[in-house]
Amino acid sequence: MAAQKTGGSLDWSPMPPTVFAPCRSKCPAHVDVPGYITAIAEGRFTDALEIVLERNPLPSVCGRICLRPCEEGCRRCLLDEPVAIAMLKRAAADFGAYQHPKPRALRKESVAVVGSGPAGLTVAHDLAAQGLRVTIIEAKPKLGGMLRYGIPEYRLPGKALDRDISHILSLGVEVRTGVKVGADVTLARLGEEHDAVVVTAGLQSSRVLEIPGAHLPRVLAALPFLEAAACGERTGIGKRVVVVGGGNVAMDVARTARRLGAAQVDVVCLESAEEMPASRQEVEEARLEGVGVHCSWGPREILGEEDVSALDVVRCTSVFDEDRRFSPVFDESETRRFEADTVIFATGQGADIGDLGIETTPRGGAVIDPQTMKTSIEGVYAAGDVVTGPTKVIDAIAEGHRVAACVIRDLTGDTALLDGLDQESDTLGEVPESMRYKVVTRRRVQMERLEFYEAVGTFDEIEAGYTEYEAAREAQRCLGCTTGARLVREKCASCLTCVRVCPHNAPNVKYRGYLIFDAEACHACGACASQCPAHAINIEGHSEEEMDRRVETVLAGSAGDATMQFACGCTPLLPELGLSDPRTLTVTCLLRVSEATVLRALQHGAGRVVFTGCVEVNCRYPYARELVARREADIRALLRQMGMDDALIVPEATDEDEGVHLR
Repeated sequence: MAAQKTGGSLDWSPMPPTVFAPCRSKCPAHVDVPGYITAIAEGRFTDALEIVLERNPLPSVCGRICLRPCEEGCRRCLLDEPVAIAMLKRAAADFGAYQHPKPRALRKESVAVVGSGPAGLTVAHDLAAQGLRVTIIEAKPKLGGMLRYGIPEYRLPGKALDRDISHILSLGVEVRTGVKVGADVTLARLGEEHDAVVVTAGLQSSRVLEIPGAHLPRVLAALPFLEAAACGERTGIGKRVVVVGGGNVAMDVARTARRLGAAQVDVVCLESAEEMPASRQEVEEARLEGVGVHCSWGPREILGEEDVSALDVVRCTSVFDEDRRFSPVFDESETRRFEADTVIFATGQGADIGDLGIETTPRGGAVIDPQTMKTSIEGVYAAGDVVTGPTKVIDAIAEGHRVAACVIRDLTGDTALLDGLDQESDTLGEVPESMRYKVVTRRRVQMERLEFYEAVGTFDEIEAGYTEYEAAREAQRCLGCTTGARLVREKCASCLTCVRVCPHNAPNVKYRGYLIFDAEACHACGACASQCPAHAINIEGHSEEEMDRRVETVLAGSAGDATMQFACGCTPLLPELGLSDPRTLTVTCLLRVSEATVLRALQHGAGRVVFTGCVEVNCRYPYARELVARREADIRALLRQMGMDDALIVPEATDEDEGVHLR
């Protein structure tokens, strides 16, 4: 609750820092989604990448294969379509520069990380960033775990994975590949060589159902099949393939089989179409690639003598009992036969850590103390799918953060990372009705991709990714949740200018004279900050100090005759202006450019300043045009008083042809 200022003047109650935008709350790793999307909207791809890397060390990976729980929370869903959050994360990785920062001062403590999937890579990243000595132990020839050997190249190219791994290794992480813990080296030996060991071995084994015919040569398990395909090995699957299973792995197997030459691929699963664990998008894309998806069938027998000839299935009437426990029920009177040269089971995965000596669950996973993440062996921790069972990549990343924080606490006594993970947070509510009608509805920018008839003939990546322009356009659709106004209470003059100029009625005078900024209504346009006479309002991540830094960076090396362009959205400086040495700084709205910012640009070497607004059809804040015109007039008046009438140029774009003229 806000405290009232003395003398009867207004006070302000700031939004608590623990209130997250719904997209960030939905993300298991709590990536600052609004922060990096705002940076992309302004063309700052390296800044966006740095924001993502704070909480997600695998942006190239997650930008391609994440199941996007963040988009389920996007408040734009209430208006048209969610912002393409995952695709924008990929754009940050595609166009931003990985900075390879140096870790903190190197410490004496060392940690071995067993496994290099998403959890293991996250652990290595976090520990190395804190200065601990980290060694990754990986049984495969290359790092990446199931990201490399279980996800097909058409979804996650190896070069994208390598880009993320290279960033992690740049922190000083050592690597030992081709070493299987339990066979080539014991867990006890690793415990002697290191201060802690973290097991993130994932789920390395696939289950094959014990039904008649399961012993035949062309009955395969999903993970070995996908690994063989990833390594370029000949799989010899024939022309007719039946995949058993209803999850995303089954879809990967089926689509991979099509690319390996199978003319007919059928997926059969126990679940109904509504119950299938596979994502709707994966199922739809498999169908478009010619895969038949047959729900509510259970495998009964694989036919064949020396080779597979067919799979017999029986109708499944229900998969779960009334308590949602797995308990399938079949109708033996309804059967079906699928002709097949190969049957591939994608019916579950299991951990392969029985020879490590740690306590395991009945299903073979590691048993840990959830508070400490420790296993039954002192100094040995575990996280990821080897503990939780099959999860999303972003869940494994979140688990990696937690176990790394626990290790740092136990080895160094530093609890800061763990305290940050355990911090309670609230989620921003829905878009107020008063704001909805002012937001321009706009469909998400579609990404260029291979046609499905082209995709089945190659392992080339299906989705081409956004261009920089497309990414900026899509980022402009973001409502800017939680990136809005922040008031410096000591500077506030209680003039209520912010109340008068705000298009969304975000600042309001409440009872007892309190001035409250409604975070649910704030659209982060910057109108209040630019009009505040006391300079008492900042936009989150967009302070005057930050603008000064960006202006100085853009104008570095100019000789006093450069043209400083402040561009709205991703509007380029059009050549028709005929201005020399153009330097561009993009902002989400010209309202964010104050008189002080313009003067600093002139001080840093700009000979002229150009305001370039976007055309109305592309404008994120169409209601702000009148306010922008006032801002331009105020700046002109100030420059006129200083004898610099011609220092500000405003090219005006027309909506018809997007041409420009000067005024």
